[in-house]
Amino acid sequence: MAREFHLLGPEPDLHRRGLAVAVLEIGGARFVAASTHLDLAAEPRRRHVREILDLLDRARERYGAPVVLAGDVNEEPGGPAWSLLAGRLRDGHAVAPAGEAATFSARNPRRRIDGVFADPDVDVVGCGVPGDEIAPTADYAAATDHRPVMAELRLRS
Repeated sequence: MAREFHLLGPEPDLHRRGLAVAVLEIGGARFVAASTHLDLAAEPRRRHVREILDLLDRARERYGAPVVLAGDVNEEPGGPAWSLLAGRLRDGHAVAPAGEAATFSARNPRRRIDGVFADPDVDVVGCGVPGDEIAPTADYAAATDHRPVMAELRLRS
């Protein structure tokens, strides 16, 4: 239906971060799907979350659809950036844990730094690191340094 890509504010000596947005429709229900990868540095991460929330507010209004954001937050729940996100969107794993929580590292998972966040108009049925029933968890470390997060969501029509 529609797509957008937004570069987030630059930070000297750090990689430029962005937000990818797609407007999708399933069974007549429209939603905004977005993805990001936040910085390791705390202050740029917080600033970028504020930018992302503003961009998602505009997308929600422009397309008349609820928002789902997934990404590498590079911070655990309770941290300042994560708390900003979870204050406006629901943390999928906190709402409906399904599977394991820890996403980093793939070889020795101890931290949950990746997440799926959804508007209150999106029901989170389950969210977490999928087990062997979806894909061999032993293969995760060969593919990436993070473990995947999967969310089952239900759109309200």
